[in-house]
Amino acid sequence: MKYHPSRKNNRKFLLRLAFFALTTVALGLISYFGILGWFRAFAVGISGSSEDWSLLDGFVGAISLALLVGGLTYTVLDRIRAEYAEEREKNKLSYEIYQAIFEKLTDPEEESARRWILANMEVKNDDEAIESWYQRMHARIMEGKDGDPSETPDGQKFVKRTLNCLDYIGFIANHYWEIGENSLDWLSPPIAKVWSRLGPYVRHVRTLRGALDYYIPAEYIGNLCIQWRRDKGLDDEKYVEKTP
Repeated sequence: MKYHPSRKNNRKFLLRLAFFALTTVALGLISYFGILGWFRAFAVGISGSSEDWSLLDGFVGAISLALLVGGLTYTVLDRIRAEYAEEREKNKLSYEIYQAIFEKLTDPEEESARRWILANMEVKNDDEAIESWYQRMHARIMEGKDGDPSETPDGQKFVKRTLNCLDYIGFIANHYWEIGENSLDWLSPPIAKVWSRLGPYVRHVRTLRGALDYYIPAEYIGNLCIQWRRDKGLDDEKYVEKTP
């Protein structure tokens, strides 16, 4: 005899359907007798007779009003609960993003890369031609390239590493993280310092390559941090060697 799993599934379905039907009938009967009992108590309280059916309209109106008030109260409380849960989830996500960015910024290799940029790249003066400034900075970044063509110069490694870090932070900030005053307060100093040096360099490379999407997220977070410090009246920090 062959086993037919579909028959077993049909039996389960029929049993569930019968249980649902019996439960519905039972709840209906309980509700009917319960409401009838409430009405009799209501009629006795109003007219002294449990058979005064003229009070039925008033009883139904009272129940309808109670259901309406209860429904509205439940809706308001449910909305408050949902907003509270959403706010908690948002705060949790914000903290997790903060932790990830904090660990990335304070990574020793990231700090070493930013320190090299601060020590070797200059802030471009407004009256200086971008081409001459770029040539000087690019020469510093590529120092050591002529010695061993197979080796990537430290400057190029550090600049690339820092740009990738800023690109990551900028993408997260632009799409998943609502950056507030408190976040920019600790985020802006290390980013603004390096972007004031890297910003003109990146924009000129973008022009030379014709790559309109070259490190756009990095530019977003860099400009955001610089503008925030300017709005707060905070001067650009100067790099001083042999300091933490």
